[in-house]
Amino acid sequence: MDRHSTLVVWAKTLLPLGAIALLSTLFLVSQPRGVEDAEIPFADLDALARDEQVSAPSFSGVADDGSVVAISADSARPAGDARDGLVLQVVRGTVDSPGGRRLTFAAGDGLLETEAGTARFSGPVTIETTGGYRMEAATLHADLEAGRLMAQGPVTAEAPYGSLSAGQLVAETPEGGGARLVFQDGVRLVYQPQPDEGTPR
Repeated sequence: MDRHSTLVVWAKTLLPLGAIALLSTLFLVSQPRGVEDAEIPFADLDALARDEQVSAPSFSGVADDGSVVAISADSARPAGDARDGLVLQVVRGTVDSPGGRRLTFAAGDGLLETEAGTARFSGPVTIETTGGYRMEAATLHADLEAGRLMAQGPVTAEAPYGSLSAGQLVAETPEGGGARLVFQDGVRLVYQPQPDEGTPR
């Protein structure tokens, strides 16, 4: 075999391998800022090349009010339009306020807008707090920089004192204050007084 034929054979072998190695490096290095512990198995390389999908991403940071915000998902991929963001599937999140209270939420999908520092979730959305509230809403908007959450209605909630419904819910930590939930727009409350300890029900 002459030198030219030998070079052609080696080129046909090495160039595809080099392309795969370069592609894997691209996806491993250029993960979106804030993605941690996102495992990318080599077996999924072909899928990554087509969809640019990241498995099990997680994002976390400290908001202006001191709250620690953490978001994880089963998968993330670029939004694929003019928006600078990531499309998330099967989302879970926590917000830990400086006072020690925790709010958790879960949603079917979401859009993390990295440039704006905001996120939108839908699915529907389930929200729970350490104070004994459990809420459901159609959508949830998160201002990640401010640590402020806004759920759009209808919002239904089970609280320690009864059940209620509203058109909107805002969860925030005002400066110098503790975490609070504010129900707005057509609030309806069904009050269920708790029996005193030792009082027969």
